[in-house]
Amino acid sequence: MEFKSMEKWRVQKDLNLTEVQLENVIARALRRHPLEDWINFRVSSNGDTIEYLKLEFVCWLKEVYFNKEKYYLDLEIDFFEKQIRRLENELNISHYEFKYEDISLKDLRSYFNKSKNAIGVAVNTMQKRNDKTFKYVRDGKVIIKKDGVKWLSEKYFRKAYLYNLEIYKIELQKRKIKKYELSRRKI
Repeated sequence: MEFKSMEKWRVQKDLNLTEVQLENVIARALRRHPLEDWINFRVSSNGDTIEYLKLEFVCWLKEVYFNKEKYYLDLEIDFFEKQIRRLENELNISHYEFKYEDISLKDLRSYFNKSKNAIGVAVNTMQKRNDKTFKYVRDGKVIIKKDGVKWLSEKYFRKAYLYNLEIYKIELQKRKIKKYELSRRKI
C-alpha cells in the first residue's frame, strides 16, 4: 500500500463524489492526519500535473471517513491498528505493545498533558467502568497502576493513543521503504 496510488479522478469516480466534495474530504483528512503522506503529484509526459491518492488513503476513506456505523475515533484506531499489524507481518517483526508504567496522579497530568480536573474525571470514570482498582498509595501519593494508565490511554484519552499509533505506523512504513530500497540496490 505504501507504493501504490490511484489517480484522483478515479477515486472521485469510485466514491461517486463531485470534485468539490473530494477536495473537502481531502482537506479534512489532512487536518486530522498532518503526518500522513497520502497525496502525490506527478508530471506526465505532456507536462500536465496529475494528483495521485495512495491506496491506504482510499481505504481510510472507505473504512473510516464514510463509515457511519461506529464512532469515528474507534474506526480510526481500528484502521491504524490493522495497518500496523499488516506492516509488522510484511516486515516479519513481532507485534509491538506500548509500554506503560505506574504513574502518580500528579505525573499523570504531564503524561497526558491534561488538567488536574480532567485527570480526576478520567480516573473516576475508569474506576466506575472496571471491577478492579487501579489505584494504590505509596509514600503518601496516589499511584495509578500501569494497567490503569493503559486503560486511560487506550479507552479515555484516545486521541493521544491514535497519535502514537500513527507515529508507529509511519516508522514501520519508513522501515519498509528502506528495506525495499536496499533490496533494489542488491539487484
